[in-house]
Amino acid sequence: MMFNKNIFAPSTKVKPSTKDFEYAIKRQKRKSIALHVLADASVEVRAPKWVSTRVINDFVDHRSAWVVNQRQVQLEKLARRPCFRAGEYHYFIGKQYPLTVNTSKKTTVTLVEGNLLVTVVNPENEIQIEKALEKWYRIQAHSFFEERLFACFESFPDWFQDRYIMPELTVRKMRRRWGSCSSSGQITLNLAIIKMPQTCIDYVIIHELCHLYAFDHGKDFYRLLGSIMPSWKQQEQLIERIG
Repeated sequence: MMFNKNIFAPSTKVKPSTKDFEYAIKRQKRKSIALHVLADASVEVRAPKWVSTRVINDFVDHRSAWVVNQRQVQLEKLARRPCFRAGEYHYFIGKQYPLTVNTSKKTTVTLVEGNLLVTVVNPENEIQIEKALEKWYRIQAHSFFEERLFACFESFPDWFQDRYIMPELTVRKMRRRWGSCSSSGQITLNLAIIKMPQTCIDYVIIHELCHLYAFDHGKDFYRLLGSIMPSWKQQEQLIERIG
């Protein structure tokens, strides 16, 4: 196998692979070779300073199938990641809205005539647009989630409302959960669900409210959940499909 020695930095070389990917070699003070597929789908090999390039190349070749698979996973994630520029569509409560981006010294986001109108200092800067949208989503989420929490709480039977008080609500980014309920009765909702249809948002809220009565996912929990939202399975499947 032939490799081009294209040196970008004293400790980093990028090598082409027989499997159509390149990888950077980073020599470090360490005892073993480690292979990483990063979030941007680039490949990085971290190796001890004393290990030869040939040994590193053989190491990557033997693991090339794993690298190809992991890169595909990351590339699919990147493809699903929304772009933050004019004309791109973004979800809000289950509906898609195109971005209209204008220049202004003041950063604002408004939903006007079926468009998400964003004003930022530099309309070509996607980071500015993304930050502006996230702030807007957070404001909308706090208001809408509070409204839906009240409506969902009211849908529970009288005995439940007599026994429990309206929980406090927190909104934040969550990597692995759509919502949670603490032992003290505080409900936390994932900011991302503000992009989902209202039925999905209601399902997450009702799910967490049921935990006030049954903290685990036992028969009592699902009996109460099914009585409040008979279609909960369909909503759960929809969340998993679009999440």
